Amino acid sequence: MKQTNQAGRPNAMLRWQFQLRNRLVTCGVSQSGARGYSVVTVPHHNVKQATIEIYQDLVSALRRHASIAAQLRASGWSIASYTTP
Repeated sequence: MKQTNQAGRPNAMLRWQFQLRNRLVTCGVSQSGARGYSVVTVPHHNVKQATIEIYQDLVSALRRHASIAAQLRASGWSIASYTTP
């Protein structure tokens, strides 16, 4: 069974928004139905550089999200907001 919201999009499980000066980056984990879990990273200043990484299990997706978050924080980014289901 594919789990999506009513609009047919994958269910967002976790989303953090990072800020460095006037720039924002959003990084989130979503359930992608039969394909597994997506880790989506979107730099708001250049959305063409957005990435989507697909993982078969939630643990791997969460580890990747944590890795991205750690890299951003080490580079001076701070958490501006976050959401969970």
